[in-house]
Amino acid sequence: MALHRIYGGVGLSGKVAHVKDLPLRQLTSCHGTLAVTGRHQTRGMAADTSAATTAEQGTSSSGQAVTSSQQQQQQQQQEELPSLLQLVSLYGARLTTAAQMVWAQVLQPGDVAVDATCGNGHDTLFMAQRVGQGGAVYAIDLQESAVASTRQLLQQQLPPEACPQLHLLQGCHSQLQALVGSNVAKLVAFNLGYLPGGDKGIVTAADSTAAAVEAALEVVCPGGLVSVMCYIGHPGGLEEYERVRALAAGLSPSYWTSSELKLVNRPTAPVMLLLWRRPDVQEQQARR
Repeated sequence: MALHRIYGGVGLSGKVAHVKDLPLRQLTSCHGTLAVTGRHQTRGMAADTSAATTAEQGTSSSGQAVTSSQQQQQQQQQEELPSLLQLVSLYGARLTTAAQMVWAQVLQPGDVAVDATCGNGHDTLFMAQRVGQGGAVYAIDLQESAVASTRQLLQQQLPPEACPQLHLLQGCHSQLQALVGSNVAKLVAFNLGYLPGGDKGIVTAADSTAAAVEAALEVVCPGGLVSVMCYIGHPGGLEEYERVRALAAGLSPSYWTSSELKLVNRPTAPVMLLLWRRPDVQEQQARR
């Protein structure tokens, strides 16, 4: 499987290793990261043995018949609700992990995804695993070292039999539409700030980021999502966040749903902005 870098026409090929894609409910971690297990003892959600037995017998607590589809729906709700609580409260979870929880609800096999600030490639890898062989992933970064790190991670961890079309692009995220196209992506994600482990003096800026998010609104397809992770603790970060938030707040609710997730008792914590394009909206021009 070849990984292609569009700028300069350079192509690299390499063998990759297999990584098992575990369902979210089977992931466990600690020390400030997401903890999602198969069973959560949260108030009102712990299923006892008698309730489980009743479900297996195909009856509800009121004695009414419960269909197989209803049982499956109830089981799915029990599995998803703890994860939703983790997402909403962010207790024991990193916001970047919460972002991937959201993306997992959007991306399907065969979709197109864009990592507009690929950094070290971890989000790119997640997207590639979600869309699979029939999909496509664009990874963009201004720094050549970031593109190289992303390429290396994909070569090491992505199994060739599940590898989507990969486009690793060195360039500014403000040129997103020219690099990717219009009305094509199910997800466009930004992780702003500086490259982890890199030069902290090289950061995303308010003007170029605002232009990039504007472009993302043209790139995302109906039912798609623009996800923006903003960091406000470094110089210029607050201004960048405020520009993006103002843009999100100005979108017409007839065509977009804009939301924000942040920790209000941690003033310098990252903030996640989510811009959902309604699936029944086909005319991009009518978005405002």
